[in-house]
Amino acid sequence: MSAPKTDPPKQHGFVGLQVVTDWEKLDADAVIFGIPYGKPYDPMNFPNNQSKAPDALRAASPRILIGHDAIDTDLNRKNYVSQFKFIDGGDIPLHDKDVQRHYKDAEQAVRYAIRKGAIPVSIGGDDGITNPVIRGLDGFTDITIIQIDAHLDWRDERFGEKDGYSSPMRRASELPQISAIHQIGIRSFGSSRKIDLEEAERWGAKIHSAQKIHTHGIKSVIDALPKDGQFFVSLDVDGLDPTVIPGTIALAPGGIMWWELVELFEGLVKKGKIVGLNVVELAPKNDLNQISMIAVGRLILKLLMLQLSSSGPSS
Repeated sequence: MSAPKTDPPKQHGFVGLQVVTDWEKLDADAVIFGIPYGKPYDPMNFPNNQSKAPDALRAASPRILIGHDAIDTDLNRKNYVSQFKFIDGGDIPLHDKDVQRHYKDAEQAVRYAIRKGAIPVSIGGDDGITNPVIRGLDGFTDITIIQIDAHLDWRDERFGEKDGYSSPMRRASELPQISAIHQIGIRSFGSSRKIDLEEAERWGAKIHSAQKIHTHGIKSVIDALPKDGQFFVSLDVDGLDPTVIPGTIALAPGGIMWWELVELFEGLVKKGKIVGLNVVELAPKNDLNQISMIAVGRLILKLLMLQLSSSGPSS
């Protein structure tokens, strides 16, 4: 397997991390990298604003983290970034507007990170980039997808495109490495139809509506997860309430709140192991005072430090 070669960030690495664009040199507990371009339904809408999210997230770095020795007092552990080996792996390049190759390169990057023992953390881009990321998890078996999203994303196709942002959970359900899908925060209107909901339920997807979570608590979701599970977290930021993440396209009131998501992350680590994270649908043009970038940046760090502290920091 050849090592990926990526484009460097326009400014600096995420939260000031070392940037590695030749992944043959990859030596890390986790690699954070951008996959800016999803497959468009309309070529006139390419690239979209979500494509700017990886660099917008990096630009907010000074407000996400003051220094690598700063402890996270939210967690009941005194963890800090320099305990672990995190790197910024740059961005998957786009050659001649060839999104199919962009997807293939993203898929290969996920495989390579896992092979090197690093947790892959991919930053979109719209939700279409979730498709190649999950395909790249084929070195595992029995993965449980933890999808945080306002929408089911179970369309077989839309406008003839099967690899776009309305279809990632449908595509995931077709892969042998995926054994369960938990859809968390589902609410409101999206592109899903009655038949899509029925097919998701027929496959066995566990749908945890935002209303149910607000009524019964996020513990009801954690209790439903398999013990000793291998969890891949797909975080579409519109799954969170717009008061937490205003910087997205498909705003839907009544979403998951900050502490509910932190509690879910803690529950995942107690129930099993997080093998990867994908963050999509950040739209910098809709953000307010960088609050969405700050929130997402800190959520990434929380999830990684929770997982790695449970298995021990690097020496």
